[in-house]
Amino acid sequence: MGTVEEKITEAELEVMEVLWEAGQALTLGQIKGALAEKNGDTVKTLLRRLCAKGAAAQEKRQVYYYRPLVSRDQVGTCRTRKLIDKLYAGSARQMVAALVEHDQLTGQDIAQLRDLLDQLDRKGGG
Repeated sequence: MGTVEEKITEAELEVMEVLWEAGQALTLGQIKGALAEKNGDTVKTLLRRLCAKGAAAQEKRQVYYYRPLVSRDQVGTCRTRKLIDKLYAGSARQMVAALVEHDQLTGQDIAQLRDLLDQLDRKGGG
């Protein structure tokens, strides 16, 4: 069936980005304002779908307020895992190798990855 994070579409992800950036519950009007290129009915439909999937919640005050129930990190981790599975046969090493080979990582990126790997080795996670 899949997790909540897997079920979020690209259009819904735009709405989630607004909710994550806000850091607080927003009204439909505030969300529409942040997504000026989308029409209001579309935003309302996307919010209804996100609530039905369990990715967002609505709370009735004077008007409805919406807040995320899943974090950007949760969605990012899920999407990264799907990307690695789909394009690199589940091998994160192959993905990183492809990024290096195609000059997608800067020297600073590589240094930060080395530091991260060193930290994991010291913790015994490598």
